[in-house]
Amino acid sequence: MNKFSNMVIATVVSLGAIGCSVPSWAQQPLKVAGQDVQPWVFHDKNSDSLSGVFVDLINAIAKDAGLPVQYQLMIFGDLIPALASGKIDVIATNMAITPARAQQVDFSDPVYNAPTEVVVVPANDTTAYQGLADLKNFPVGAQKGSIQLALLQRIGGFSEIRIYDTLEDAWSAVVSGQIKAAVTSGPDTIYASKHGRLTNLRIVSSYQSQSPKPRIGIAVRKGNSELLERINRSLAKLEADGTVKAIFVKNGVDDWAPPK
Repeated sequence: MNKFSNMVIATVVSLGAIGCSVPSWAQQPLKVAGQDVQPWVFHDKNSDSLSGVFVDLINAIAKDAGLPVQYQLMIFGDLIPALASGKIDVIATNMAITPARAQQVDFSDPVYNAPTEVVVVPANDTTAYQGLADLKNFPVGAQKGSIQLALLQRIGGFSEIRIYDTLEDAWSAVVSGQIKAAVTSGPDTIYASKHGRLTNLRIVSSYQSQSPKPRIGIAVRKGNSELLERINRSLAKLEADGTVKAIFVKNGVDDWAPPK
């Protein structure tokens, strides 16, 4: 797990525009974290740096708001606990806004609306699963802390629900036969499939989700209204001038780009 704890990229922006009165959280670089999943936040081996939609977006927000930031990678399920404990200041990754999470953190205005969850099975399993009820009495899996895990736990009826730290771990469990299927994030899984990273797996095209499209937002510690206001103000400006859409296009996810 060293890559999660050691990969930190700093973007330092002058605080001159903020003025003399600076809140304590703005007196040193904001610690921003996301999980290592393309195309949102990932370690680019070619440049040996962090890249992705949310890295670009946070850098643009930091520049506009006059805030210094440090970006680091963490396991998805550890993000909210790290924010609550003060280990990080901001979560900027592909995290859906939900009522349960909103009790623990404060979310920005939505960045974009994501595709719903998908079901991943072995490539040689040609069953036309229609819904999660078709998987009842079988072992299934999902990522720790994900809305997909919450969905499986709410529905119930599976022989076992296994929890994995990363999406890759969940997909590998399907390949190895530990679980019948993995229920994982739509955008993350669709992107991986398009780029040939779902080896010996397939996304069930017949699956019909009953979930609403997740709204993805940036999270700050509960009660940090001033930081949230700055993020929202900059986000609105960057959406209006087309910067957010350009970031999505640059990272190859044009289909999910918010309108200008």
